[in-house]
Formats: sequence, C-alpha cells, structure tokens
Amino acid sequence: MENCSLCRCGSETVRASSTLLFTLSYPDDKTGKNYDFAQVLKRSICLDQNTQWGPARAEEEHGVYVYDLMATVVHILDSRTGGSLVAHIKVGETYHQRKEGVTHQQWYLFNDFLIEPIDKHEAVQFDMNWKVPAILYYVKRNLNSRYNLNIKNPIEASVLLAEASLARKQRKTHTTFIPLMLNEMPQIGDLVGLDAEFVTLNEEEAELRSDGTKSTIKPSQMSVARITCVRGQGPNEGIPFIDDYISTQEQVVDYLTQYSGIKPGDLDAKISSKHLTTLKSTYLKLRFLIDIGVKFVGHGLQKDFRVINLMVWQGSFKSLILRVPKDQVLDTVYLFHMPRKRMISLRFLAWYFLDLKIQGETHDSIEDARTALQLYRKYLELSKNGTEPESFHKVLKGLYEKGRKMDWKVPEPEGQTSPKNAAVFSSVLAL
Repeated sequence: MENCSLCRCGSETVRASSTLLFTLSYPDDKTGKNYDFAQVLKRSICLDQNTQWGPARAEEEHGVYVYDLMATVVHILDSRTGGSLVAHIKVGETYHQRKEGVTHQQWYLFNDFLIEPIDKHEAVQFDMNWKVPAILYYVKRNLNSRYNLNIKNPIEASVLLAEASLARKQRKTHTTFIPLMLNEMPQIGDLVGLDAEFVTLNEEEAELRSDGTKSTIKPSQMSVARITCVRGQGPNEGIPFIDDYISTQEQVVDYLTQYSGIKPGDLDAKISSKHLTTLKSTYLKLRFLIDIGVKFVGHGLQKDFRVINLMVWQGSFKSLILRVPKDQVLDTVYLFHMPRKRMISLRFLAWYFLDLKIQGETHDSIEDARTALQLYRKYLELSKNGTEPESFHKVLKGLYEKGRKMDWKVPEPEGQTSPKNAAVFSSVLAL
C-alpha cells in the first residue's frame, strides 16, 4: 500500500506503508445518494488524517458514524500445507462475565480447537511474509442500543424433511432411512441415536528421533463421511431418519473401510448409490436437533462431535454456534465405565448385555446408533434411574471381570455360551 500526502504548496509525497487499518466512517447523507466502498474508504482515510475532533464530536458535527473493529481473520502462510486461517474475535461485555461479576471486553485467538486470550494489538498486527489479513469485521458503535439484535433461530423443521440426493445413480431401493413426517418432529428431551463415520484426507507425517521415539510433524486429517440419526422413541423407534453420506471434493487417501464401512465411490456424486448430501445440509439438520433440545445417544460421541466440528460444551454460552450442551449428550462409553478403568468397546457391550454380535466384517453407523440406543435402555433398566447405585456397581464389576477373562474379545464360534447365562450376570440381574 502507498500513502500519498498532498501539501498545500502542491508537492506530493509518496511512501510505502503496511498500515492497512482505518476506522470506516459512513456519511449520513439524507439526499439518498449511494456511496460505493471506495468512496467510504477514501472519506474515512481523509477524516483520519485531517480531523482533530474525537469520534463523538465527529458524529455530532458531520453525521459520521464510528465503526469498531470486532474481528479479524488472517491467513497464516505455510509453503508445506498451503497455510490455514486463524481468527481474532473481540468478546464483549454481554458474553464475557466473570465469576466475580466484573464484565469487560477481551480479544481471543481462535486457531482450530485452540482458544486463548490475546492482547488487543495482536489482532491488528499483520506481516505480509506470514500473516496476511483476509477479513476485517467492523460493527457500528452503539448499535446494540439503537437496534434489536436478538438472534432468532433461522433453521426451520423443514430441513429434516425429504431432500434430493446429489448422487446421479441413486435408486429408491438404496434408501437406508425414512425421513421424518410432520407429526414426528422431535421435541425437547426426545432421544436420538447418533453415529458418524470418517475417512482420512491426509496421512500423519512423523519422524523417528535418534532415541527411537516418534515425533509427529503433521497429524492426520479426518473428515466426516457419514452421519446417521435414529429415532429413539415412538412406533418407528430404531428406524433412521437421517443417513447422509457427505460429498467431498478433497482427495481421500484412506476410506478406513474396515472401521467406517465407507467404500471408494460412495462419496462421488457421479457413481455413488448412497444418499449423498453436502456438509452444510447435514450441519443444518444437526444444528436444528441441538437447538430443539433433543438428547443424543451414542458410543464415543465426544470424539465424533470433535471431528464433525461440534464441541460438547458445559456452560451457558448460548452465542456459540457450534456447541452441544453436555446435558444433551448420553454417551454409553461413559455410562458403562468404572473410574480408572479402561473404556469398553460398543461391540463387547452389545455382546455382553444385549447378546448381539455387531461390527463383524465392518462397521455400520445405523447398526451402531441403534445398538447405542438399546444399551441406553439397558442402562436405565439396570441402574433403575439411579435408585440402587450399589446394584449397578456390581453389574459393572461383573462386566469388567468377564472382560478381563476374555481379553475383551467377543467369541466367534456360534456355540459359545451366551453371557446372559453366565452366573456372574444372572446373579447380578436378579438383584
């Protein structure tokens, strides 16, 4: 950028500058004249250079509105990966109240899942060699006091109704779910079985140190490939109403078919026979379910939500767009877990408590979501809603004893004795 200064004598001085930040001032013109961005920017720069009045007097005398910088998005350059986007956001008093009751404004750095407070000057410090500004977000000062800015949920229940697939060759016989009818729309507290499958976009890059330990240079990048939601109550309980395969333009290096059930071609709109959608379309459905107040039931949901980019949040920050309140998550991996003990797989829990053998050759998200719902029902039955905690503790103790004896592996031969007939299980169940 070049700064041009014109003296009264007529001489012009031009010098290079990296200053890219100006306070935008929009003229209050009652004639109805429209100003393009270049004119507004020019007026703002001239006002900043020549006006000695403060913002309040400038607004009073000239009808000029003052804008405050509230967020910046910068591109961090990296020749190896192409770089990434990082945001600096100014959190205001309304959303930033401390426990001692003191309110203030604070700038925060948002870098993937890293969120930390920063000094206000860091948000406007740019360096063209590695930190290039991409977006500058301004808000008119005193806007909250002049206008009603209450956010209304723009997502309507229609997002859950039937939609066309992006796949060109999909046939009705390949449909794996039944969309919700208008009389089935979820209500607050309704149960929804959820499971997600993922693929790998970039392999992990690591190097071996001289002492034999491994150092990760770049972690593997996962992408959501399939999201399934199953009805948790009603006459159609257990039947999925969402089974979306997420179309991607990125190159998939590993479909993880053994664990995900996703095969090459499933995410390609030209040849896929699945119900293919965009990530945005599926996000809207999940966002609606979260806002309506349903309770998600699944196994290992916290990890699933993390890759989906929905954070399980314990608190009252209603302004966070991609958050899932913790009280809306019922994770069977924690329901059937004893402190300081190992986490138990869904496959072993299904065999032990439900006499089901799942995840044989590959995983299926419909099967996993439905099994998690059944396990939650079993949990309510065994724990009796928490009225007899000692009895449920004995159930878990028997589970871990059986798991250790079997090395946490589900028996393959068909003639294997069912765990329901085992003495340790029947004695506990009779309590």
